[in-house]
Amino acid sequence: MKLESSFVPQPFASSTKTGFRQRATVAVWVALIAVAIFLCQGCLVVPVRAPTRTNGNSGAMEKISLDFLHSGKTTRNEVTTKLGGTDTGIRDKQLFVGRWATSHWGVLWMVAGNNSGAGGWNRGWARHNVLVSFDDRDTVQQFRQFSDEDLVKQLSAWVAEGHCEPLDLSTPMEVPVDHRHGSGVAFPGKLVLASDSFEFRENEKHNFKVSPQQIRDIQLATVGHGDKSDPRYLNETIHFTQRTNIGGKMTIRADVPTMMILVKYVAQTRPNSH
Repeated sequence: MKLESSFVPQPFASSTKTGFRQRATVAVWVALIAVAIFLCQGCLVVPVRAPTRTNGNSGAMEKISLDFLHSGKTTRNEVTTKLGGTDTGIRDKQLFVGRWATSHWGVLWMVAGNNSGAGGWNRGWARHNVLVSFDDRDTVQQFRQFSDEDLVKQLSAWVAEGHCEPLDLSTPMEVPVDHRHGSGVAFPGKLVLASDSFEFRENEKHNFKVSPQQIRDIQLATVGHGDKSDPRYLNETIHFTQRTNIGGKMTIRADVPTMMILVKYVAQTRPNSH
């Protein structure tokens, strides 16, 4: 039998009361969980509010606020000062892409049966992205916050507007990535990007080479999003129009600069991009 509760304790009023109430809340719910498991020999999951935590690309940081951003007013120096910890590392004089993860809650869980049990505490994390563009005076031109699902779409729109430098494909470009297998385990591999071929190298079984025009699209992986508390990486799935040695798609674990390279590559190798 599975019991669930939607009770979420409210934020606490002061630092002194916070510790006491938080410990009391946890103690009460642990006791209730233990009783429920004893009675129903099943499992129980309880969402609980927790002190806010924020992780940037450089580690733990203070809470992020975008209220200071104003088109035509905020300078690039202000952006890099206040959002520096979220900087994804994209090197573009007119673009800043920030990324961070926040957690405001978690779940207490327990499972029991056959005279045994297990339990624990897991934080829930959400990841955020912001794209800020600048004009020739290094002043914010526009900005938008978006989810991981829209990352490739937002980068593609920026590239399509012709703001950034194209890739130099006069010689093949090698890009290291982690290839996520069906089992969920990721292994290091390498993408070799050329003007007339898209190649992947990992081992004899998984190596393949296709035309870049066989890349149909790139989308956020539907499963296995990785450690959401770490905003540096995300799992994206590359879909092909034909099957390769690893099937009709492959999922890679990569950072945002790598995704920008792939977005540029797809744009440059499309038949109508010249």
